[in-house]
Amino acid sequence: MKKFLSVLLSAVLLTGCGGKVTPVEESSEVKEDVVETNDDIAVTNDLEQTGLSVLTPFGAPALSLVPIIKDDLADVTSVSGPDPLMAAFVQPESEYDVIVAATNLGVKLHNAGKSQYKLHSVVTFGNLYVVAESEDALEQEGEMACFGEQAVPGLVFKEEFKDLKPNVTWYGSVADASAALLAGNADCALLAEPLASVTIAKAKENGKELKIIKDLQQEWGEGGYPQAGIFVREDLYNENKENFDRLVSIMEDYDNHVSDKEALEADIEACNPKDVLGVPNAKIASKVWDRMNIRVVKASDVEEELAKFLAVFGIDSVSDAIVK
Repeated sequence: MKKFLSVLLSAVLLTGCGGKVTPVEESSEVKEDVVETNDDIAVTNDLEQTGLSVLTPFGAPALSLVPIIKDDLADVTSVSGPDPLMAAFVQPESEYDVIVAATNLGVKLHNAGKSQYKLHSVVTFGNLYVVAESEDALEQEGEMACFGEQAVPGLVFKEEFKDLKPNVTWYGSVADASAALLAGNADCALLAEPLASVTIAKAKENGKELKIIKDLQQEWGEGGYPQAGIFVREDLYNENKENFDRLVSIMEDYDNHVSDKEALEADIEACNPKDVLGVPNAKIASKVWDRMNIRVVKASDVEEELAKFLAVFGIDSVSDAIVK
């Protein structure tokens, strides 16, 4: 079953809403071995329902769940903003077995003894870009629109760009930053995919040529930064490790075989992209898939990268918060 609330355009990073939709597609057939549906996307070997409940924000984190949502393999709820995620983390009897959230949020709550969820895997490695008309916009006087000043976007941006010529104005959402750029109130903007591409397309319709001038993931290096991850409820994971690991394995297998954009677009479309995934449409999401840096990797395999990233948030310990 897939659930959602009303979509907010600002949800393209780590935000979203909740409610119910009729499953787009159900699979009653259990596959044996890996079966290729086309030359590039493989379907993992067991399509039985995992029985797990998953909470995810809209945007790139929700897109990492495409193979789960498409075949209705778990009860997925999409939410907008950090508040529902935080509430689920700290509830003693949370209804969710799995929470997909910003790594800094989940690890911080665990380290403070406020959450019983541990980080199993990382699912996204950043989707932030600077968009402008001029390649050297960051080196010129002018106005820059940014969002998420005290969250991942703002802190990563400030970590990588310490000396800026433009005057930075912080907006309440990525949608507001995009609107400022389109309205001519800013010369450049910090945006997240897929909204960065949507903004470029809208500008072109109005005769304005925008482009991506900086990739914050490249600026960070090491393949980006471990932005969002899969947190599992420790007591339930210990009781039913196989089902949790199978859910992550399905996501990882899908991620490893995605390259056919037409098949990917069809899969995203089957998930009700606007209402369930929080993206404008399947065509845009599939087109910019690579720039959303969706990669499913076990947290224990990227512990060093997690430590470096979380240090930006003043988190000096990550090991105890990771599933070993």
